[in-house]
Amino acid sequence: MNTCQYFQAELETSFSVLQQHLKLEIHGSNQQAITLADLFDDSICRQVLQDFATRIHATNQRCATSLFIKYWATLWVLPFLYCQAASLPFVKWQPSIFIVELPETWNWERRIQLADSAGYACHSMSLPELDTMLLQFNGLLQQIASVGRVSYALLWENVAVRMLQFYRSLAQQDLDNDMRNRLQQQQQRLKAKSAQSFNLPENPFLKLCNNWHPEYNTYMRQKCCFYFQLEEASGELCRNCPLQLKKTTEMKS
Repeated sequence: MNTCQYFQAELETSFSVLQQHLKLEIHGSNQQAITLADLFDDSICRQVLQDFATRIHATNQRCATSLFIKYWATLWVLPFLYCQAASLPFVKWQPSIFIVELPETWNWERRIQLADSAGYACHSMSLPELDTMLLQFNGLLQQIASVGRVSYALLWENVAVRMLQFYRSLAQQDLDNDMRNRLQQQQQRLKAKSAQSFNLPENPFLKLCNNWHPEYNTYMRQKCCFYFQLEEASGELCRNCPLQLKKTTEMKS
């Protein structure tokens, strides 16, 4: 397999493009650290979620676990989707490359820390490999949902919302036809997947796409992500929260 040393120039270009278009910083670390793969250990997963809860001042573990996925899904998924669509080389997706420990100065920045021990296997992601990545997400989300004591369906909805928002944002940008077509192919592939492939009663992407709300200009969620429980939210609901729609309906009735 080719190594990042061989593709260093190409990777630097990819990192620069991601920083410019996704406001995403990518750094390597040679320090011993907890990675995404380590979260399959219950005790490590529990500690990481508890630490995250402390960092964001979450009132309970359920809220912290939901927002943990909302934050990290942006970093674990979107750069890979972008690079596949833009035909840019990137690191090969695997849980062992993502460090999930947060720096002391962290404040919701989009920052990926890659573990040096992973070897930085450079890779050009193919469209079918999107299925492989999502399949690994099933196991990860089931583990995090179990330890964090939240709904597995909620965590998948968090991921799906982030991905669909990403696609909608890029659709409004001036992209070349090849990249636009590849992004459309990604979306079609996601919506065509069976519900069983997500271990859910319904495909979370298709479900959100069928619940687009023109008035709110967003995809209406089926489950609350509990963001309103954070101190910084001051009890305010997200505009696509199912509780928001219920509140609006009650006010109109």
